[in-house]
Amino acid sequence: MLTPRFQLTQDDNHVFVVIHAPYTNIGDTEIDIDGENFLFVSSPYFLRLRLPGRIVDNDSSKGSYTCDSGDFSLTFDKETPGEYFENLDMITSLLAPKDIPDINPSLVEMFEEDGITFEDNDDDNNSNKFTYGFASKISTEFSSIGSEFPQIFELKVPENVAVRDRTNMRIEYENDKFSSDHYLADLYEDELIAPYLCHPPYWESSENSNNIEFTEEEVGVLKELPNKHYLLSKSEKKQILLGLIDILFGYCYDKRTTLNESTVESSWTINKLSSTLSWFCVFDDVKEVLAACYRRALVYPIFRNFDLCEKVKGDLIAMFKKGKKIIIKCFIEIHQMFNTSNDARYILNQLYIKDYLVFLQKCRNEEIEELHKNMINIEITKNDLGLELEELEAAAELVQQEETEIMENEMALKMASMSLLPGLKKNNITYNEESDEYDSSSSDSSNDSSDDSSDDLDSDDDPL
Repeated sequence: MLTPRFQLTQDDNHVFVVIHAPYTNIGDTEIDIDGENFLFVSSPYFLRLRLPGRIVDNDSSKGSYTCDSGDFSLTFDKETPGEYFENLDMITSLLAPKDIPDINPSLVEMFEEDGITFEDNDDDNNSNKFTYGFASKISTEFSSIGSEFPQIFELKVPENVAVRDRTNMRIEYENDKFSSDHYLADLYEDELIAPYLCHPPYWESSENSNNIEFTEEEVGVLKELPNKHYLLSKSEKKQILLGLIDILFGYCYDKRTTLNESTVESSWTINKLSSTLSWFCVFDDVKEVLAACYRRALVYPIFRNFDLCEKVKGDLIAMFKKGKKIIIKCFIEIHQMFNTSNDARYILNQLYIKDYLVFLQKCRNEEIEELHKNMINIEITKNDLGLELEELEAAAELVQQEETEIMENEMALKMASMSLLPGLKKNNITYNEESDEYDSSSSDSSNDSSDDSSDDLDSDDDPL
């Protein structure tokens, strides 16, 4: 059976359901309402939903079918008039669970109202584990996954490296990859970076989060995701939320440096700038994850500039300010990029992105708002990155000053050896500051001589 594309909206007293089910047999269609439960069956389509509030099927219920579009349009009364139904546009969280095994078997598939349960006793030994993937729940599904996909993962054998050791290994690897020449070139070639510093991402001018709508293609992605219930420790929840920042920083960097027109290289950029996706790393606080993002943005992509990192951070803050709906849209695009990547990045969807899409629909808006506030209050300095950027820049400034002084001295020597007026002897030229004229002693002498000879000729030529 196929899951049809659907949309739910509401007003104060009604819930409106639109189901796209073309080429169905209307005579065989069955619709059943039981409080929060909604069932639609019309071969070959099957749709079962759990709504965030109760509706009733009574005499005022309406339904119609449009043959041209293949849409069922249904209207039902709310059992409690005036009640507001939360998250009617979170498609996946409304779907009843499917009995399909998933890559993360520790994430129990069941349907509950919120979809996330937190364990009372937190797991303090999580850093000692050799797990990876969303919420660090995978341990045995893939053997040597990093070796199998070397173009995607820099950590080759995560199953042999404890979570707590991955950050230090990553930092050493990045230090070895860092190019001071590339960094300085991008620092001093302002015209190269300037266009990307003044071009904002598309979401800065987008509508308020409440007015953002999913496209048909986006709804198609969400409806194919399995609904899950997440059983998480507090540390796992924290790592998931910080992973959002880590993954979306790369997305924001890509949008800014492509002027919002992503390319075939965009999936590489997002993958490479994320420590989560490249090293299976987890983070403990917002500053740590932002510093890691800055580091990788100064090590790997074409444009390696600290001011550009600052702009990307501002883009990330603006995105989180818009709310989780715009974040879900961004993750859907990432999902599509990875699915169409030539380097088998679809594996990242299986390990992380699909679960993030389900989790985001279930998490509270307050958790996104808290991340937004935390990022605003965090300042990342060059010293925080451990790449000795300030020392490198100071050394480059000294070299520039020395080169400037050498050039000035060479120019002074050249000027001193040059005649002020070519073709004339320097010693025979004087400058009269009051008259702003050059006086030549040799010229005056010549003129005087000429006058004397003229007088003599006049005397000799006067016979009378």
